[in-house]
Amino acid sequence: MMDALIFRLKFRQLLLLQQISLEPSLNRAARSLNLSQPTASKLLQDMEDDLGAQLFERHSHGLTPTDAGRVAIRHAEKILADLGRLREDLQAVKRGLTGTVSIGAIGAALHEIVTPVLASTTRSHPEISLTLRVTTSDDLMALLQSGRIDIALGRPMEGIGHDLLTIEEISDEPLLVVAGCDNILFQAEALDLNALIHQRWIVQMQPSPLRRAFEGIFTMARLPMPQRLTELSSVLATIDLLTQSDMVSVLPRSLFRMFEKTGMIGELPVSLPDIIGPYHLIRMRDRALSPAAQFVWDALRERAIGKADSGIG
Repeated sequence: MMDALIFRLKFRQLLLLQQISLEPSLNRAARSLNLSQPTASKLLQDMEDDLGAQLFERHSHGLTPTDAGRVAIRHAEKILADLGRLREDLQAVKRGLTGTVSIGAIGAALHEIVTPVLASTTRSHPEISLTLRVTTSDDLMALLQSGRIDIALGRPMEGIGHDLLTIEEISDEPLLVVAGCDNILFQAEALDLNALIHQRWIVQMQPSPLRRAFEGIFTMARLPMPQRLTELSSVLATIDLLTQSDMVSVLPRSLFRMFEKTGMIGELPVSLPDIIGPYHLIRMRDRALSPAAQFVWDALRERAIGKADSGIG
């Protein structure tokens, strides 16, 4: 049955699945792929017949993927990403160590690990094209599983089995309480978590590890959770809001150091437990890295080892 499915599935069907996930309208998806609506409709119906499952609920305002549809979309994205990589890798074989390497990272990995490697790689191997996405660990795992990134620096999350991943510990991530440098709290003689319960806090959105760490900090201290929360997903927005308000936030030390030199934010003298744990270098176990991606993986690993040996952080 699987062999028959492999022969029957068409490249255009995979592209259509991916496009419908971006534009949940068969008409719009068909136009984006230069297909007629009847052709797109037949491709989708044939695919559902071959898979023996309904992939989408049809309604007047578009298409909604079923559980089977979401699974099919995820696999279609992975297959298309792998085909794109095949083309790049074949071109890389012809030209030497070239190609595109896609990296995803949490913000804490940037200053001391990722950006130094990007800078050195562009100098030593200018033919390697690099892309970087900065987001939360849960997003990174979805991007990695779908094949949209080759390498992630973050934390494995629920929903993807660790047996499917190659994981190497990179660095710990101490947390600090920070505020804009004009915040009146810097004039206080003594500060602790209890004194900050009624402050307005900037926090990351669920289900990020940093948000869970924030909640865990107060739980471990046996203190009530602050109620005045502003949720943001952007570190830059967090920094900007800190400078324009009396709000406070929790940031990884490496991120804080990126902005400390600007005089925009400062560290409040509040001791926090080491609750968030280390982040990791992660890739899919069953997906071989291209020569260029393997070079970048090794460079990230060596940078992390050098950081640990030099006591940076």
